Amino acid sequence: MKNYVQPGNTVALTAPYAVTSGDGLFVGSIFGIASADAALNDPVEAALTGVFDLTKIGSQACTVGTKVY
Repeated sequence: MKNYVQPGNTVALTAPYAVTSGDGLFVGSIFGIASADAALNDPVEAALTGVFDLTKIGSQACTVGTKVY
């Protein structure tokens, strides 16, 4: 297929704020997990698929199936 670019497991994004490797980040409607540290407006590779262990804010209640960003 001549228009194939990449598998899509990761994508290069511009950090909308400073992120640390393993942090979640939202860019437009894309949510991913930063693969490295990045300062505001720096490029960062973000994982779009996989299972990650993320810390939640203690006061937040989550039920199975709830979208979490």
